[in-house]
Amino acid sequence: MCQFTNLIHWMILHSELDVIEHHHHDRIDMFPDFGRKVPFGTGTSIMYNYLGYRVKNNTDKTFQLIIYTDDEYLYGEVRASALSDYKIHIGVEDEHFVRIGVVYRKGKVYARRIDKRTGDEVERTLIRSNHAKVLYDTSNLTVREG
Repeated sequence: MCQFTNLIHWMILHSELDVIEHHHHDRIDMFPDFGRKVPFGTGTSIMYNYLGYRVKNNTDKTFQLIIYTDDEYLYGEVRASALSDYKIHIGVEDEHFVRIGVVYRKGKVYARRIDKRTGDEVERTLIRSNHAKVLYDTSNLTVREG
């Protein structure tokens, strides 16, 4: 279920849809992630009748989410009734580990809206500021002293 909801959120972050309810495994970093491709802090949590995930379409387009699996992978697509003039890049900046008694993972996750015609960044939005207690062995990490 976690991979499913994380995939949906990742697809929505790359679309023109607006996230209006989102819950994260807040303030804890539970698993080491060497070679991570998706920035820490871009997942979501759901729990029936308690924690939800909602998006809103504030555009004049129609969107469709398609999710499917094969024997090994989970796949997803976002389809829209019209092409966007922008592409969206999600990335983390200033990600690091710091020891303040215990080790925390810090960083800021941004969505950058890029004009497809010019390649210019037209908008940069802070999605999340991470400050998560690390719950795994940190002996192989580079950790700043706080």
